[in-house]
Amino acid sequence: MALKTRGSSAIDKAQRRLALLKSIDERLDLGYGLTVTSYAGLTEKARIALETYNTLLSKVDEARSNLETTEKALSEMSERMLSGVATKYGKASIEYSKAGGSNRKRSKSAAQPTTEVLPPVSFETNGKTLSVN
Repeated sequence: MALKTRGSSAIDKAQRRLALLKSIDERLDLGYGLTVTSYAGLTEKARIALETYNTLLSKVDEARSNLETTEKALSEMSERMLSGVATKYGKASIEYSKAGGSNRKRSKSAAQPTTEVLPPVSFETNGKTLSVN
C-alpha cells in the first residue's frame, strides 16, 4: 500500500493571498515583520517542505517495495535450502533437524484419514421418498 502524498490548502491560500497583496504594493510593509517579502519567503519555505515530505514518502514506498521483494526472495531461498538438505540427507536426518526442519514422527492414527459420520439424507423423486444412510 502506497503512502498518500498530500497537498496543502494553506500553501494554496497563501500563494493566492500573496498575489493579491502584491497587487496592492510589491513592497508592502505592514510593520512588525509583516512584509510581502517575508510572506513570500515563508510561503516558499512551506512549499519546499511539502515537496520534501512528498519526495520522502515516495522513497519510503520504494524502500518498502524493495524490502518486500527481498524478503520474498529470502523466504523462497530458505525453503529451497531446507529442501536441499532434505534431498541430500533425508527428512529423518539430524542434518535436516539442524537446518530447522521438523523431524517429528507421525503416528499411524494421524496419517490415516478419519471418516465422518454423515446424517441420513432423504429426498423425493416421482412422488416417492428415498432415504440414504
